[in-house]
Amino acid sequence: MTPTHNVMRAGDVSSKRVCDDAAALSRPSEEPAAGSVSVEPRISYVIARLERAVRAQINERLRPQGLTTLQYTTLSVLGSRGQPLSNAQLARRAYMTPQAMIEVLNALERKGLIRRDAHPNHRRVYPASLTDEGRHVLTVCDASVEEMEEEMLAGLDPTQRDLLTEWLKECVRALHAGLPPERNASRARST
Repeated sequence: MTPTHNVMRAGDVSSKRVCDDAAALSRPSEEPAAGSVSVEPRISYVIARLERAVRAQINERLRPQGLTTLQYTTLSVLGSRGQPLSNAQLARRAYMTPQAMIEVLNALERKGLIRRDAHPNHRRVYPASLTDEGRHVLTVCDASVEEMEEEMLAGLDPTQRDLLTEWLKECVRALHAGLPPERNASRARST
């Protein structure tokens, strides 16, 4: 028997029942207790589940290349920037501490995927850049991640995909989590 999904509104049930129902969301494979109300999950819960699933899928797809998600992220940042970046620049763009980035860069350098050359004007700065092998591995990993994204978005048409992307970017911007303001936003609002 399939449980019905009712949207619970404030004041419908006691706070204990709300907590019990919310706890049930963390166990989605279990059937709700007889007589309990099914609760639609909060969007933050859905996003967190999606983030965990995406990370797990990316890790699985990177495993054949011997990379971690953080290493792939670093290669992606280097690939998208097209120029050598310092440890501090990479750490900021990959949302990592400089100390964690040093470990990632050391591992990538040992694998021959990046190289670090001395900066001409700063003795202690060694910007990283992709090697030919690093570019090749990044291309292979990008294809694997793109395949995963296609599977994830298979139920959406191109317009829905574009809208989802724009809405998610707007959510990231609203929380000041790293995306710059949209370039055409001021022009679009003034027209």
